[in-house]
Amino acid sequence: MFSIKEIRALYGKSAVISRKGAFTLVHLDRPSKATIRRRRREFDPVEFFCPDCPLCQLLKKSGVVVFDDSIYEGDDGESED
Repeated sequence: MFSIKEIRALYGKSAVISRKGAFTLVHLDRPSKATIRRRRREFDPVEFFCPDCPLCQLLKKSGVVVFDDSIYEGDDGESED
């Protein structure tokens, strides 16, 4: 399992970090406390990681799951320039 210091080095000081079992959940989108609680409650590694996907199995082994819903904000097909 990565330390908080290592997670901050990888994902930045503004990342919100929570844990569920053996997993570290990294929230990059600055979610509300309610969203963090919901993500922790709903996170189930059996459902989250596809058993036939090598990438999913690699991510599962790392123990780190990253959430970032900010990529969907403002996604109306137009450039924000």
